[in-house]
Amino acid sequence: MIERILTALEVAVLGLWAGAMAGFAFVFAPIAFRTIPDLSTFGTLVARVMGALWAFGAGCGALAVVAALGRAGARPARGPAVARVALVSVALATSWYTANSIVPRMEVIAAQVPGPLDSVPKTDPRRMAYDSEHAASTRVYGTAFLCVLGALALAAFGRNPAKG
Repeated sequence: MIERILTALEVAVLGLWAGAMAGFAFVFAPIAFRTIPDLSTFGTLVARVMGALWAFGAGCGALAVVAALGRAGARPARGPAVARVALVSVALATSWYTANSIVPRMEVIAAQVPGPLDSVPKTDPRRMAYDSEHAASTRVYGTAFLCVLGALALAAFGRNPAKG
């Protein structure tokens, strides 16, 4: 019974976290980028949302780790639990790095760009710096997202054979 409760908790919080990350990447960010022409305002908004996503992910990640460790009682379940905890840890570290390192650098650059980003030539050093940081953000955030999805798949399908 405890195994089922812990599995449900782990799957639920990882699913919520993955959904929030996907909602940001595939819905919010593209709409906000097209809607908010001022890059500085856009950067500030994205920084606040990324900070909130980091906090939400930290809560979800902590609960997922507790559930994974609770499910790891029997020796056969320890390997998958360690893998899930490792994936959640990488997701937490990379999402923290995105929110607290990359996005603030993007904000600084955005504050230097007057008006829409599209009005700045792609050869402008500010534009090149922003595009580089955005590419890094996409890669690091994507890594976090894939780690959460991997942990979710392992949590959902990696049942503890000792407890059924």
